[in-house]
Amino acid sequence: MQKTGFYAGMSRYLYPLYILIHPVDGYRELKNNKKYSLTAANIILALWVLQRILDWSGSDFDFKSRAALESPVNLPRILLTTVVLFAIACVSNWCFCTLMDGKGRFKEIWTACAYALLPYVLLALLKVPLSHAMVLDEAVFLGYMNAIGLLWTAFLIFEAVYVVHDYTVPKAVMALALTALGVLIIAFLVILVTGLASQIYSFFKTIYFEIKLRL
Repeated sequence: MQKTGFYAGMSRYLYPLYILIHPVDGYRELKNNKKYSLTAANIILALWVLQRILDWSGSDFDFKSRAALESPVNLPRILLTTVVLFAIACVSNWCFCTLMDGKGRFKEIWTACAYALLPYVLLALLKVPLSHAMVLDEAVFLGYMNAIGLLWTAFLIFEAVYVVHDYTVPKAVMALALTALGVLIIAFLVILVTGLASQIYSFFKTIYFEIKLRL
């Protein structure tokens, strides 16, 4: 149903902020009236990558993870655990939900799930400057912020699957469980193929050097 009033004319770039507070109505508007923007979704994903980079390099020493203390910014690792993982989850959800008569298109799944990341990303970005204003004993408050962001995002992801695919609550829960299983399967296959490709490359590289030495 088409909305009237302020939110009807809201920019698609600002609409994720509305979904933060009104997820059910927001996702229905996204689904039924095409109130979504791939650009806005990709900006949120870019902010997620930026947040991880800032957290890795810009957080106070006392609040850095062990990996951040032991090495400089590892961009491939950051991309693998953000954008690549997100893409795999969207593909997994689309595959399983297509088999479960889900009504969401891949573009809608990508956008809706990216919008759901916003509370986690915003609160995680806020943690970076706060880490310089707090002592180590106050780290528990940053932990609460992280937990709130994760729970908020998890709730929005559930609402996204529930509304975009037009599921019942039990079916949405099942879809999310199968999506997680699919992520594990895809990740295993990627690791398997990558390891096999690496071994094949090493094999031919060894043969090449052996021939080169003999010639």
